[in-house]
Amino acid sequence: MAASCLLFGVVTDIITAIWVYIGRNLPFHILAYAMFFPTLLSLCFVTDYVEYFWKIVGTDQLTSTLYYTVLAIPLSVLLVLLCVGIDLLLGWGTRTSFKEDSLHQHNRTYLSGFLRASGEEVGWRCFMLPCLMSQYSPIVALTISGIIWGFFHVPVLILLTNRLRPPKPYITVLVQCVACVLAAFPHSWIAIKSGYSFWASAMLHAAWNRLNPLLLGSIYTQTPGYIEGEQWLINGEGLAGCLVMLPVAGLVVWDLS
Repeated sequence: MAASCLLFGVVTDIITAIWVYIGRNLPFHILAYAMFFPTLLSLCFVTDYVEYFWKIVGTDQLTSTLYYTVLAIPLSVLLVLLCVGIDLLLGWGTRTSFKEDSLHQHNRTYLSGFLRASGEEVGWRCFMLPCLMSQYSPIVALTISGIIWGFFHVPVLILLTNRLRPPKPYITVLVQCVACVLAAFPHSWIAIKSGYSFWASAMLHAAWNRLNPLLLGSIYTQTPGYIEGEQWLINGEGLAGCLVMLPVAGLVVWDLS
């Protein structure tokens, strides 16, 4: 079973890299359709589609599903605000005014943003995560999940840094990958607590994808948000995000162990 979920993760990352290479001249919002790949590819590995469907929708744990779905929004707000606090405290960024331009085109409506986030979360947190948790300790399962999720983001960021030539492009790719590895811990935590339904983790993901660019800018498009500075440094998917997510990851492991 562990081999199956690991194979799913590797195949998803490889197909995503191929998609980015083939579509290297496409705009970012088209390349972002890769967010649906984890869900679509998970269907190739599922053996019991009925059980998988009911686990995804969370009908067997309605109370916990509802509770953690509601909790996801303030949790996402807290994580982004902690990044803002680090940036201002350390002088990495300066306050300006809110800018809608930093919001990615594929997240400009709440529905499209939630659907895109769900496209990832069903595969990562409803299929791969419980499979890993059944075979490994929480810290190992979440670390493997995070590494696979981190590498999932690498191809498109390599492409976009080559296009946009931001300062420190290699560091940008590295810290964003590490930030995603660490961000997998709170996403996994809320998925586990809600019984592996997609609602809570997708809500956390969608809220992050909307709030992080508005406040901290986009590490993908290098567009500033309310806080301006070098994206590899100030972004929630940059070094500031790593500093916030590292202790959060520790708390998640402590709670699940």
